[in-house]
Amino acid sequence: MGEPQASADDDCANCGNTLTGAYCHVCGQKRFVESDRRLGHLLHEFVASATDLDGRFWRTLRALLFRPGLLSREYFRGRRAHWLSPVSLFLAVSVVYFVAPIHGGDLTLQFNQQVSGALRALAADPGQTLGDEQRAASGPAHAPWTDRWIERRVAARAAARGAAGYSYRDYRIAYDARADDISKALVVLHAPFAALILLLLFARRQRFFAEHFVFALHYFAFWMIALEAVSQTAHLVQLLPAGWQLPGATYDWLMRTLLPAYAVVALRRAYDVGWARALLGAAVLVAAIVAFNLYVYRAVQFAVTFALT
Repeated sequence: MGEPQASADDDCANCGNTLTGAYCHVCGQKRFVESDRRLGHLLHEFVASATDLDGRFWRTLRALLFRPGLLSREYFRGRRAHWLSPVSLFLAVSVVYFVAPIHGGDLTLQFNQQVSGALRALAADPGQTLGDEQRAASGPAHAPWTDRWIERRVAARAAARGAAGYSYRDYRIAYDARADDISKALVVLHAPFAALILLLLFARRQRFFAEHFVFALHYFAFWMIALEAVSQTAHLVQLLPAGWQLPGATYDWLMRTLLPAYAVVALRRAYDVGWARALLGAAVLVAAIVAFNLYVYRAVQFAVTFALT
């Protein structure tokens, strides 16, 4: 007698290899059965994925938030299957950050944060007044040059529209309508710069640039989550009675404390260094990121937004 022939049910629906159990030993897919075609199976998969707190996404998110540096250390050591990839994690957080209703901050910059006080006064809403200190503000480093770009654009559009007119306020509204989306899309520019700083700080570790880039992706993923959480908290607190509200500067200082502290713990765990080295590394890293944000990122964000408005 010949050997019994394997039926189609004994072949993996995904890769075609012969199954020896409930799951394929080659690709890992579960044996396909007739009930998998039904709507109930689809709903079951949705509920399971949404509530599976042991899934890779939720496990990775918990590690990112509560165990700084662990994801980067695991990546350095080659233990990667247990976690969501750094790029996938960053993209997932970026999508949420992109669609979230957040305004202002160091990453999302609107018109008033990108111009001098004098230009901000010209673009103010009717009835809005600025104090002498606000009017005298020089604005970001690029403002002495870019303010002139705005002045020429507003003048040109006002001349073109004739009696209809065009004001600085009109341009501010148009600019702000695009600024958030553009600045959120450009956040990733911080990551390669931070990776370069880490490459210099930990040169003796002889790690590849890509590994430092992974740490930067994890750090900025946390940064976006923290910024969104603090921003939304500030918005909700504003809905409370006046006696329950906190000064606006409270949220700025919360971020200024949280981000360096996270960097210290993350560097210590990821690069396996002592507290002193982690403190120094975090101080240099955060200072470099702030300088990049002030002198490069803001100028790039303004130039791109200006070009599209």
